[in-house]
Amino acid sequence: MPPYQFSTQSSYPAEMARVLANQWKKKGFTSEYLPDQASLTTILDVCYQASLLREEDDPVRCRIIYATPEHLQTCLTDQTRPHVLAFAEPTALSAHNLRKLAGAADFYRSLLAVDHDDGGRLVIWGMAVTGTEWVNRVEGNRYEGVQLPENLVVQAVRPGHLVAASGYSRVLETMQGQLLTDGFDPFRSAWIADRFVNVRESLLASLHESQTDPLATRVCESFVQDVAQGVVRRVLRLMRNRRRGGMLVFLPDGSHEDGTTEDWLRFRVKFQPNELTMVYRNLILRLVSRALDVGRPLKLQELTWNDYQQIRDAELRRFDDYLIEFGHLLADMMSVDGALVLDHSFRMIGFGGEILGDTPVQEIHRAMDIEAFQSVVERADSAGTRHRSAYRLVNGLNQAIAVVVSQDGDARFVAHQNDKLTYWPYLP
Repeated sequence: MPPYQFSTQSSYPAEMARVLANQWKKKGFTSEYLPDQASLTTILDVCYQASLLREEDDPVRCRIIYATPEHLQTCLTDQTRPHVLAFAEPTALSAHNLRKLAGAADFYRSLLAVDHDDGGRLVIWGMAVTGTEWVNRVEGNRYEGVQLPENLVVQAVRPGHLVAASGYSRVLETMQGQLLTDGFDPFRSAWIADRFVNVRESLLASLHESQTDPLATRVCESFVQDVAQGVVRRVLRLMRNRRRGGMLVFLPDGSHEDGTTEDWLRFRVKFQPNELTMVYRNLILRLVSRALDVGRPLKLQELTWNDYQQIRDAELRRFDDYLIEFGHLLADMMSVDGALVLDHSFRMIGFGGEILGDTPVQEIHRAMDIEAFQSVVERADSAGTRHRSAYRLVNGLNQAIAVVVSQDGDARFVAHQNDKLTYWPYLP
């Protein structure tokens, strides 16, 4: 039997195909960009099986797009469409072929293009090179780069973990045997925004005090929030991609001075508290000031994240690069055994932090929605040592937020919410 056919198909991809088709229709995406049910099941099955394979001891990671050569080459403008390389001879869509081609079509730079051949068989007919800028879109950062049409895109992220999307818009995800139709993203919650409200107000006050014109453009509060969350999203992505466990802890401002850190943490490295540890605050002030200067001719009443995305300026691009480097710095420190500790202003307090205290936590609530209005109780000892340390810290310091990343890519936000010690799985 040829490798693109199966005598039996896994029930899991078949169920995923059914749910994906329903979600695709529900979200209003064009039906012609989704293959028929049998082909959709085959695509998901092949990608799922490929994700369980290894090539040169590395797990298979790849992205595929279901599209015809003509569509990919004509649906977008010269400036925005991917660079398409068609194979002289298409190859059958199979887990083996995905494993062999994934190295050439790097997960972050290219997609493998799939379509039916004249005989109705699913084949890999080429590569679509996008570059790495698409990650900025996913992380909510400023985006300048190759677009994708609304065609089906399937990402094999890690073993058993698939993301199905329409272009860059996520539709469905598999995670630990579950089919997730909605993103479970704590960043979108009100409770996280409330924890950092004083920091945002302080930043905005500093910016607006320097403005003498009462009619000058103001900065939207959510703009500051979006920039900060983009940095943390990048850190989490880097940690998950490195397959390294780590912990990121946010403490209230002033924790480095009021004895909180000494009571709860013993650091491998603790920084001297000076202006250099406040590099993020200084950077964001300069970035927003420049954005206001460049955007002034637009006569905007308020600078929003969408407005910022439209501004083209070399200096702002440099600030974007600085934010990327800051995210890499945080990820590097987070990779050291122990916790990387920041305050709500992103002041770097120290890394390699060992969480002190020996009061055990018996149970924790798993949030069933991003505000934790509904939750289920789990035994705390069902998680690993790093998670239990985070639970213990947040249980003692109710205003702390811990983000724990496991080696297998699982990430959890831990906080005290609605009078309960709670964790949220992070599924952006």
